[in-house]
Amino acid sequence: MTDPTRLQFTLYDSLIAIEHQEERKEFLNYIGKNDPEMRHCLERLLAVEQEAVVFFDIQASISSADGEPGDALLTEGEFVADEVGTRIGRYQLLARIGEGGCGVVYLAEQQEPVKRKVALKIIRLGMDTERVIARFEIERQSLAMMDHPNIARVYDVGATRSGRPFFVMQLVDGEKITDYCDAKRLGIAQRLSLFLRVCQAIQHAHQKGIIHLDIKPSNILVWENDGEAVPKVIDFGIARTTTPVGDGENATLTANGHFVGTPAYMSPEQASGKVQDVDTRSDIFSLGSLLYELLAGRPPSAAALLRQSGADEIRRIILETDPDEPSAAVSMLSASELAETAARRGCDPRKLAGMLKGDLDRIVLKALEKHRKRRYASADAFAADVNRYLNCEPVYARPSGRLYRLGKLIHRNKVVFAAGTLATLSLILGLGTATWMVFAERKARDSAESARANEARLREKAEMGTRIAQAAVQLKYGHLEQADALIAGIPFAQAQPSLESAATFQTLAYWHAKEGRWPEAADRMAALAYSIAGVDETDTDKVSINLLPAVAAMYQAGNQRGFDDLRTMAIARFGDTKSSVVAEQVLKVCLIVPADQKMMESLQPLADVLARAEDSSQNDSSLALWRSFSMALLEYRRKDFNSALRWCEECVDSRLNPARDALALTLRAMIFYRQGRVDEARRDMEIARRACDDRFASKLGIFEADGTIWHDWVNLRILLIETEQLLGK
Repeated sequence: MTDPTRLQFTLYDSLIAIEHQEERKEFLNYIGKNDPEMRHCLERLLAVEQEAVVFFDIQASISSADGEPGDALLTEGEFVADEVGTRIGRYQLLARIGEGGCGVVYLAEQQEPVKRKVALKIIRLGMDTERVIARFEIERQSLAMMDHPNIARVYDVGATRSGRPFFVMQLVDGEKITDYCDAKRLGIAQRLSLFLRVCQAIQHAHQKGIIHLDIKPSNILVWENDGEAVPKVIDFGIARTTTPVGDGENATLTANGHFVGTPAYMSPEQASGKVQDVDTRSDIFSLGSLLYELLAGRPPSAAALLRQSGADEIRRIILETDPDEPSAAVSMLSASELAETAARRGCDPRKLAGMLKGDLDRIVLKALEKHRKRRYASADAFAADVNRYLNCEPVYARPSGRLYRLGKLIHRNKVVFAAGTLATLSLILGLGTATWMVFAERKARDSAESARANEARLREKAEMGTRIAQAAVQLKYGHLEQADALIAGIPFAQAQPSLESAATFQTLAYWHAKEGRWPEAADRMAALAYSIAGVDETDTDKVSINLLPAVAAMYQAGNQRGFDDLRTMAIARFGDTKSSVVAEQVLKVCLIVPADQKMMESLQPLADVLARAEDSSQNDSSLALWRSFSMALLEYRRKDFNSALRWCEECVDSRLNPARDALALTLRAMIFYRQGRVDEARRDMEIARRACDDRFASKLGIFEADGTIWHDWVNLRILLIETEQLLGK
């Protein structure tokens, strides 16, 4: 049985997490239907809390001895007051703007080093228990870990003199997303575009190891920046991590069997109270509920029905009742409601249901599947299907099959089907029964093993994401060794850092390279080259620029197989680019050592792109000179020595980049030798060799800050070895 005292405080936590007074009254009403005494206790707790707030508001208005006249500075017995003038450190509180289950949010003004309006959240008076402080700390740490344009940012953290924690975050002065869309009369496509940015923010949180657990319209605020609508995800007050750091209930900060969240947007696993089943796909369900409301004008489970029901009935509705399709929900509206809903979406009432029917119905219902394994695997996957709809492409969501519908029918009629099954089984012969049981057992065992393997893969992927995020935090504080220890041992082909976390691998790779630890540097650089190869960036060098240092590091580490694999991947990933910059980089990566006939044929499209680029003789830029070098290298590998020499002459003695000059001389030496000009070949080779030897023998070696890039000197060494073998030392 549930401890009555524990249940009372769990319900109180949920009650004070509701911001609006009307919603609090509705919550108390349906509790009072089944347990009037419990309602009375909750009302008394609310009254006591209000008295405490008023008392400490008065106390906070008393100035301390060292305070400025008119200011209220917090003392050891402090609590933040609502009145203007109260200060916490360098922040002056202006007004109370909200409160949740464990904290109060204030509008504040930062006094130094710059003046700006911020939101300051401090733990609520009387809520500084170990469990609540831990929950507050999770919210604070969750927001601090994230850096995304659609998530409210944390500016500062700290504690008052009495030890009550607080954090300062970006002030988001906007409307909840549904109100904004309705007020602006946004159409279906515009609403979907705004929703995509919400998905990107939630995906970012998931990559940082954070599950929001309370996604709803009031926690997605939209404000306009230079005329552009910017959604911001707020309130991570009941968030949990994907990798709990303790045992049992304290590890999850959620009590089994009780609601923590908003029922109208809550996933079935949240409603069941089985916290071990809650993962990132719970947020996918809530995102589906949000999209349902953006499209149809109401959440999938009618909020009014949930407010009128007791806790057990709410749980039954969430767990067992399938929502109508959005198009069907719109069709069931009255004429006046339909007209208003359509007007808010800028469309004809007669066409609204038809616009939602089909792919949009399928996308939303896939996100709202009761079984989380049938939902989208990630927020990115959800967003990708929405994007396919916007691009008039086939979506991955499909209508439920017959077996799935049969499973639903059986679930709704358990008793009837159980009786029918028993009657049928009684007619089966013993041998048939035994055979069926053997196969059923084998299938169940295989299914269980597959589920365990999939769970292990998901857990490993989440752990790698968490370790990369933690390494980024360590780098911010200059802890290179600690950061490197976090990512050490992650297979670079599976690391999959995003473009946001690429800087972590770059910094650590460069650190290892400067210390001469080339195998470690090669691993970190290869992690970048491989993992972000999946990023959809083929016509800019945002991704391809990582290939050159990765190949150079592999060579320095003596990893020939890794060197060859990177060249193969570069062709497969960027073979269809239209960017001359990307084409130049890939050609240099693949041709710095001789290539076989198959690779030369694969490089032909890139050669065509580079050949069509603007004539480098008319442009003295660094990019044009590198283009000339890569074209010369390409023609040399094709054995067209006259053409190779013409390209090479364009970048020799440019005096803008010593490494490029030495590379061009080395290549020209091989061209001269092939043309029978041996003396000239040896002269160029000796000049390039001295430049290479001097650089590697200098104090900082190839890492001197003179405008050259270290991996160009490594490429020079690679090409010199081939030249010396050709000419003979």
